Amino acid sequence: MITYAPICRNLIGLIILSICFSCKNEVVETAPFKATFFTPDELTYPENSINIPDTVQRTFIDHYFLPWQASAAVLLDSLASFPGKELSYLETYLNDDAWYGENKKPHKKGQRQEIVDNINVNSFPNFQKKGIIIAHTNLRRIPSIKPGFDTYSKAGEGFPFDYFQETNLWANTPVQIMHLSEDKLWSYVVSPYYKGWVETRDLAIASDDFISQWINTTYCMPLSDSVNLSNDISQYTINAKMGTLLPYETITDVSDQVEVYYAAADHNQNAKILKAQVNTNLLAFKDLNFDELQLKSLITDLLGQPYGWGGNLENRDCSSMIRDLLGTYRIWLPRDSKDQMTTGDYVEFPETSEEKIKLIKDKGIPFFTILRKPGHNMLYVGDTPNGDPMILHAIWGLKTKYADKQLAEYLKAYPIEGIHQNSDGTLHGRHIIGEVVITSVHLGSDSPEMMSLLEEMYAMTTIPIVQD
Repeated sequence: MITYAPICRNLIGLIILSICFSCKNEVVETAPFKATFFTPDELTYPENSINIPDTVQRTFIDHYFLPWQASAAVLLDSLASFPGKELSYLETYLNDDAWYGENKKPHKKGQRQEIVDNINVNSFPNFQKKGIIIAHTNLRRIPSIKPGFDTYSKAGEGFPFDYFQETNLWANTPVQIMHLSEDKLWSYVVSPYYKGWVETRDLAIASDDFISQWINTTYCMPLSDSVNLSNDISQYTINAKMGTLLPYETITDVSDQVEVYYAAADHNQNAKILKAQVNTNLLAFKDLNFDELQLKSLITDLLGQPYGWGGNLENRDCSSMIRDLLGTYRIWLPRDSKDQMTTGDYVEFPETSEEKIKLIKDKGIPFFTILRKPGHNMLYVGDTPNGDPMILHAIWGLKTKYADKQLAEYLKAYPIEGIHQNSDGTLHGRHIIGEVVITSVHLGSDSPEMMSLLEEMYAMTTIPIVQD
């Protein structure tokens, strides 16, 4: 028998919620929050083109190809130093009832047991071979595409914060394969950025001959996320993403095109090289100018792109956006936002907002200084006309906080996704932005229900780049 009680209850709840928000005697009225966004034309670009030193660019290449250049034994010995979870995490996952799935319900014990049983941890490592990613893919904390969310009713949780998503890996990324699942559908790999699980179908085994041909060449990178790579002899095509490293060859008698490499798999899952002819004006070469013209073009392409926690859905979060932007100039940054803060001259902020702003303006270098608040990195990109520091960042949302006793009582009985009552009695939520934007560091300061970004900032780091 079908019952309509839950539907009626939800409808009543929505009516009550509407009354709560409209009752002037119970709720403090506030004006709608409107964020101010800036355009690439308003940033502070270098007066002269900056030369990125060869030493910096070589460091990028060394980090990028570490999974191939280091032996399997060395990588195995240093595995703990790579970001990401060890295989032993599967036991933790098995005994944790607090992970929620796409149906907003906890992962069942049997579901967790099935995933763990698919991995013979005692045989690790059971498949040590060099490989290459052949399609943009997700590197996962556990060998499953099923999401792992925190409690949906908690503000700032649920989609897109799938905590089993470590990062995305763009096609052409070199990896060291360490372990295969029992069904061979999943591979535990070490990438230049993270260790974790990828779907085996998204990688190919790289032979010594393949690697030799791949690395003994020169490299370029896409200037956008829409550089299509196709080959007449294959139906396999990819869109190269900003941050993808592309080996290339010059084409005799053709000055405005090069032939770039992209990896595919043969019928035995061995890597093979496909080549695509691409116009040079779509690519960043070693001598790419770090100047207004090129920076503005790159930032324009990134602006408005949806936020993607851990690179989910081939989008970017705060740290991957900064990584791919500066990586286009072969400036190496780790994938993890905390780790990025260790790559330069780290300075903790003073207490007051005024002192923070002064420090940013005195010591910060546009496009080379990263500002930090808990869980979020922002790239300093100059000052507004009134002197406030501007930031380029991929942001999900701003924390909100307010008090409403009637609504708090309602939420105890009928939890609503994205809002919860904290231990101090206040209600917490999120104002969603959900994309790459340019804002002032004061974003959120003009709303009494929000904490501004500047209030939460506690440090900055400046990447050491020699300016010639």
